[in-house]
Amino acid sequence: MPRAQPSASSFWQGVGAQLRNPSGLFGRMAGSLMGLVNAKPNAVALAALDLGDGDSLIELGCGPGHALKSLLRARRLKQAVGLDWSETMLAQAARRNRLALETGRLALVRADFAKLPFDNETADAVLAVNVIYFMSASSIGEARRVLRLGGRLAVYATHGSAMRRWPFASRHSHRLFDRKRLAALLAEAGFTRDRIRIDEVDAGFGVTGLLGVATKEDAGSVIQSVASKRTTRSTTTADRAAVAHSRVARGTPAGLNTS
Repeated sequence: MPRAQPSASSFWQGVGAQLRNPSGLFGRMAGSLMGLVNAKPNAVALAALDLGDGDSLIELGCGPGHALKSLLRARRLKQAVGLDWSETMLAQAARRNRLALETGRLALVRADFAKLPFDNETADAVLAVNVIYFMSASSIGEARRVLRLGGRLAVYATHGSAMRRWPFASRHSHRLFDRKRLAALLAEAGFTRDRIRIDEVDAGFGVTGLLGVATKEDAGSVIQSVASKRTTRSTTTADRAAVAHSRVARGTPAGLNTS
């Protein structure tokens, strides 16, 4: 009996799975393609982080290491760490950044986004390009955990309107985003809404992307936020007291809503 041929849908599901965790020959090919496809998203996201000499960065899903190489060439960071689950990608990143590894400017780590092997508040910035499709709110919460106060997370995702046209980006492997959904996921991870910015960007090749930048509240912002909430509560309490006094003066029971 002839062997059944795989369906087109199962083929594209396999492609999507490989993009999630590249391995083998296809993984090596995917790494080469990432250098081309991610060039502009990497540049846009790194520009948004605006890192300076002496800063520290963790890249989640570093892939073949193109963004790390570009950044280390332009800045003298205190420390850069590339993290990926794919051994194939880490091997490519190591070859591409051999000198930085040998001199201690870069470390490469195999780990899961869901449990980052770093202490609290150890990084000035976290970069995540074309990997948020595979991340939950708790995983992004891990990125927030390792950020120092005032540190920034930059995430890039291709707009869902474009990805719906790509057969490999199915619900089996990718989450799709528009501006609202990306902002909601970052907020669910613990970033405050007023510290989240989502912009549509040109990702090259006629593709529209989403750039999300979320800042972990610094101590001054936390104090200001708490003071503002206290002021609001005090104002609300005073207003309620005034309304109650007015109702009593008119002979209306204070606890009754007459609106």
